Amino acid sequence: MAYIIHLLENIILKKLIESDGTIFQSTFVEELDFSKVKVTRLLDKLEGKGVLERKRRGMTNVVILKH
Repeated sequence: MAYIIHLLENIILKKLIESDGTIFQSTFVEELDFSKVKVTRLLDKLEGKGVLERKRRGMTNVVILKH
């Protein structure tokens, strides 16, 4: 199970890097076909590890890769 989570985190990070380090959280749901809950949990984990941060923008969040 941990291996699968690790793979999903890498998918999120790859998409974020491809988007020049900034992307709307809703874009992950739309383009990766992940549920909102799955995206939120993955981003929570990555944010907790200090890899990225989220900022509220209207009805969604902007996800920003930390350098």
